[in-house]
Amino acid sequence: DAELKEQAEKVFAENGMTLEEATILFFEETVRLGRLPFELDDDLREYIAKQLDTPASDSVGSVRP
Repeated sequence: DAELKEQAEKVFAENGMTLEEATILFFEETVRLGRLPFELDDDLREYIAKQLDTPASDSVGSVRP
């Protein structure tokens, strides 16, 4: 989604990062923690499932910390 990418790039730029730098930071933090670096509440799980067009339990159920 081009609009989402633009919005994210703006947020990262406001924090002194490029999209690539923010992505690397996300990967490093994910590896360091051994999980996603943020909590997935039920609303976020449902949103992700809708974006992926799959049931919430199938798409992100194994991601719980």
